Amino acid sequence: MKRVLVLVVFSMALFLLAGPVSFADNTVEILTSEYQPYSGVTGPAMGCELIGTALAREGVTVKWTILPQDRQKILVAAGTNVAMAQSPLVIGQDEKPNFILNENPYFYLSVVAFFPKAKYPSGLGLKSVSDLKGKVVGAVRGTASVGVLQKAGATVDVADDKDQLMKKLAAGRDDIAVIADLTGLYSLQALNKVSDYGYEPLYASPLDLIFSKANPGSDDLKKKYNSGLAKIKADGTFMKILAKYYPNGQINKDTLPKDMR
Repeated sequence: MKRVLVLVVFSMALFLLAGPVSFADNTVEILTSEYQPYSGVTGPAMGCELIGTALAREGVTVKWTILPQDRQKILVAAGTNVAMAQSPLVIGQDEKPNFILNENPYFYLSVVAFFPKAKYPSGLGLKSVSDLKGKVVGAVRGTASVGVLQKAGATVDVADDKDQLMKKLAAGRDDIAVIADLTGLYSLQALNKVSDYGYEPLYASPLDLIFSKANPGSDDLKKKYNSGLAKIKADGTFMKILAKYYPNGQINKDTLPKDMR
């Protein structure tokens, strides 16, 4: 009995030392944030669907785990988890040695300026963020857009959340609202106001899978992911998924990977 117990303990120790490197059960845990409609597990999650569909083409099922961004970086850097779905821009220069940056964005988070068509029938004609100087522009508190707009000389009206931001725009309290395109569209959809507003792009951030340099499973998963992503792009599945999330299937071309534009 003691001999059997020693063997069991020894086997468990080997497993723990090996870490999460085996995909024998064809399931992999990937970390992400709760940020609908781009990612998460409690609502629409376009990025999760794109990644999950790509890996499914290679026989891999994804289990999504929601954690704060800093916690994700700690676990992936240590090799405890193999990958996270994030913007490569969140990885600082001093952190790069801990990660494998895939450099194959599946999507670009497009930050846009929403405007009422009645007030701007010809659009805003934006060439840069500085063109918003002198206008009353809404942005969500704590987002990078607040600093960007202030630097450009806009009068910034800060909202507590995305829904308050778009309600202010609909009420005419702001001339323009700056937010990620789908986030704004979903809020306008809830207000039944989508057709009353247009938007123009300001800047975009890439979204990708970021892999752990310390996890031995990273290279295998990276190859499968890129292979599966190429397959769903080639057969039209990629664009069909995006069209599901945009009202009337009108995809913002600035969000597309460069090989799909």
